[in-house]
Amino acid sequence: MIYSEPMAREFTVVLRGYERKQVDAALARAFDALAPDGGVAQRTAARDALRAAEFEVALRGYDRLQVDEVVQGLLRELDNVVAGDDLRSTLGSVLRMSQPDDQLIVDEVRRLRELADQHNL
Repeated sequence: MIYSEPMAREFTVVLRGYERKQVDAALARAFDALAPDGGVAQRTAARDALRAAEFEVALRGYDRLQVDEVVQGLLRELDNVVAGDDLRSTLGSVLRMSQPDDQLIVDEVRRLRELADQHNL
């Protein structure tokens, strides 16, 4: 993961910046989704919520440029993770696997290829 939650907490507080509680809540959701135990649905929901977030400008808020940079980085990460998980889930479904991981998918495809070769398919 490129960004860590402690890094996000180090935003500069400026006279007119993004409302801190809104930013903290949105980023916490994204960081939670990127955790190893975050599922595809959680990551997709966090990505969509972060993409739709419109932070209010408030007195003594987080520096807007700093927040925007972190949000863009998190969106890139969430897009990459969701895309990989979608493919893994799709392949797992086609191969009828309940808990697919990359190695299981590769092993099953090899097994099916060998079976097809044996039957000249």
